[in-house]
Amino acid sequence: MRCILSFILIICFNTGFSQTGQDKSASETQTYLSQMQSFFDNNESLNIPDSLKRQNLYNELRSFIIKQPKDENDFMLFYFYGLNLTYKQVDTLVNLIDSSIYNSPQKAWADVTLKRLSVVENGKPFPSLTLIDTAGKPLSLSELKGKVVLIDVWSSWCGPCREQIPDIRKLYKKYNSKGLEIIGISMDSDKQSWLKAIREDKQTWKAYCELVNWRINKFSMRFSVYGIPANFLIDENGILVGQDMSPGSLKLWLVQHY
Repeated sequence: MRCILSFILIICFNTGFSQTGQDKSASETQTYLSQMQSFFDNNESLNIPDSLKRQNLYNELRSFIIKQPKDENDFMLFYFYGLNLTYKQVDTLVNLIDSSIYNSPQKAWADVTLKRLSVVENGKPFPSLTLIDTAGKPLSLSELKGKVVLIDVWSSWCGPCREQIPDIRKLYKKYNSKGLEIIGISMDSDKQSWLKAIREDKQTWKAYCELVNWRINKFSMRFSVYGIPANFLIDENGILVGQDMSPGSLKLWLVQHY
């Protein structure tokens, strides 16, 4: 589970699964989510082009939404699985949902997904990005062209983020010599907490932090990062190939790539 940053998503998160007369029961919804996660994991493990993986995922979500177009829980699926689809695919899926439930607070999940995809979309060049570290030293993403770059968005106070660090550290150790670079971008506002977490987690890659509250964090606002851990995987040509990937999915991509 991610640490949710956005107030509007906190509302959706706390209300849990919506229940209407058209909805499935909570147990049935949970069963489907488990099945969806299994499908997602299996799809990610396939040794096929990313475009085909996206099409498989799109077809699975489309089939589900068509069966229950008035279920408000449909909106939630976009945030957890839609970020690795194209903007057009997600927009098409949203339009399959009955417009009578568009006033549901749950629609926020779909809205923020489309907002991020309007800026960063898989299969397209990642936007130009220059980061300034706390010593005032700049790093332009273009300087790393020719390398695979993982942008890892985290924070010292985010338990799920730090639970992933050991797995990310193993990937960095194995693939750094082959061309993998990692950029850690923290949502911390306290410098000492940030630096302490880096030491404790033995992060040896590039680290950046604006040291401001996440509500005014320029990176999170620009890329619509409303929950962490979040990440962006960029290939040697500067093309975004994955978003918010689990350590397992990252490992599979790197194994297939290298």
